Amino acid sequence: MARRPAPGAHEALLEAAREEICRHGLARARVEDIARRAGISKGAFYLHFRTKDAAFAELVQRLYGALEEQTRRREEAERRFDREHGDEDGPALLRAQLEFEVQVDLESLELLWRNRHVIRALEAAGPAWTRGLADFRRRLQRALRDRIAAKQAAGRLRRDIDPSAVADLLVGTYEGFVRRTAELRQKPDLAGWARSFLTIFYEGMAGPAARAAPPPRTRRATT
Repeated sequence: MARRPAPGAHEALLEAAREEICRHGLARARVEDIARRAGISKGAFYLHFRTKDAAFAELVQRLYGALEEQTRRREEAERRFDREHGDEDGPALLRAQLEFEVQVDLESLELLWRNRHVIRALEAAGPAWTRGLADFRRRLQRALRDRIAAKQAAGRLRRDIDPSAVADLLVGTYEGFVRRTAELRQKPDLAGWARSFLTIFYEGMAGPAARAAPPPRTRRATT
């Protein structure tokens, strides 16, 4: 009779693979060390994965799924923000936009913090592994470019800067965040980081509709 996988062993192996691969790299990580860390035998490892590469591939696919889901939620939140604040302008709009961006960016930063070691291991694993990451990066850049261009057309962001260049800047900044935090043991102040970066961004990129104070409302005379 074929051996049945122990309940919970699959997730334990994935977590162990994450630890070993992130610590030693994909090439140097060993199946026996992954199994030992998970508390199971080396033979039991092969009930779940054919190779350590297969375990890493599942980690990578979960990462891509989480990134895609986060992107979808962010796009929905941005559309909701536009509906709720479409008639606003001036400094009030800029403040609302900043607070909104801090909150949605915080979710993205939490995801990147949790997966920073997997991303770094993925980048180090070579071109065969990074095609999916490069594809996600291109799609994210296009989405950001279109979003920035729409804000420029509405007067919320400056129109004298190429939206593709701004999208590259944004993507590069968050890639830099992953690289800087990969070696950290203690979680940094993610909300503070997001607020600092976005304050700098909007101070430099705010368009006339966001900077100009709205005209004062006139009161109707009463008799």
